[in-house]
Amino acid sequence: GLDYWTDGADRRLISVKGGYLYTLDLETGRTYPDFGDGGRVDLVRQPAEQFSWTSGPIVVGDVIVIAGTFDGAGDSGNQWRDVQREDIRGYDVRSGQLLWTFHVVPQEGEFGVDTWGDDSWRYAGDQGSWCCLSADEELGYVYVPLGAPTSAYYGGHRPGDNLFSNSLVVLDVTTGERVWHFQMVHHDLWEYDTVGPPTLGEITVDGKLIKAVMQPSKTGWVYVFDRET
Repeated sequence: GLDYWTDGADRRLISVKGGYLYTLDLETGRTYPDFGDGGRVDLVRQPAEQFSWTSGPIVVGDVIVIAGTFDGAGDSGNQWRDVQREDIRGYDVRSGQLLWTFHVVPQEGEFGVDTWGDDSWRYAGDQGSWCCLSADEELGYVYVPLGAPTSAYYGGHRPGDNLFSNSLVVLDVTTGERVWHFQMVHHDLWEYDTVGPPTLGEITVDGKLIKAVMQPSKTGWVYVFDRET
C-alpha cells in the first residue's frame, strides 16, 4: 500500500518495501537523501531478521504510522517466548526520525502490565497489527487492530488478560499515547485476531448521530464504538 502527504509544493508518496520505509518525490520518484539513513528507514528491530506488512503506512498530519510483523507473524509459531514485540511506531514524514513507540505488550510501569502474570511481559512478543490502520485526521487519532500474543495456541506461560492482544487500540498520533482501547478476547488461545481495517462512519442510534468506528474480529462479530470514547 501507499499513502500520500503534501505540504504545499512538497508532495510525497510513502511506501514500505523490503523492510524499509521510503518517502518518494511525487514528480520524480526519487528518494529524499535527508530522510532516515540515506533516503530510507530500516524497520527491522533486533533480534528479528525480517519485517513484513500486508497493508501499508498511514500518514496522519506529519506523522507516518507503522505497524506490521516481524519474522512472519510468529504468533502461531512454536517459539512461545523471547520473540520480538511488534510495536506501533510513529515517524516524522520529513526527516524519518522516530517520534514515538507504542508497546503492544506493556512494559514495566505502563498501563496494562499487570495483565501479564508471572512477569510474562518481559519475554512475550508478537501481537502486532498485520492488517490495515485507519485514522480520523480531525481528531488526530489512529485506530490499530492488534493480533494474538506468542504463542497463539498456548498460554500457560502468560497468565492474565494479556493486554493489548486481540484489541482495538486508539492512539494519539502526536504522542503515541493510548486514548482508549477495547479487548475482544482475553488471554487468547485460538488466534482470534482483531482483523480487517477499522471502518469509520456515521450511524444513528436512538435518533442520535454518532461518529463511529466499526471493527470485525475472527470471532465473527463486528464491534461498533463511539469513535472518540
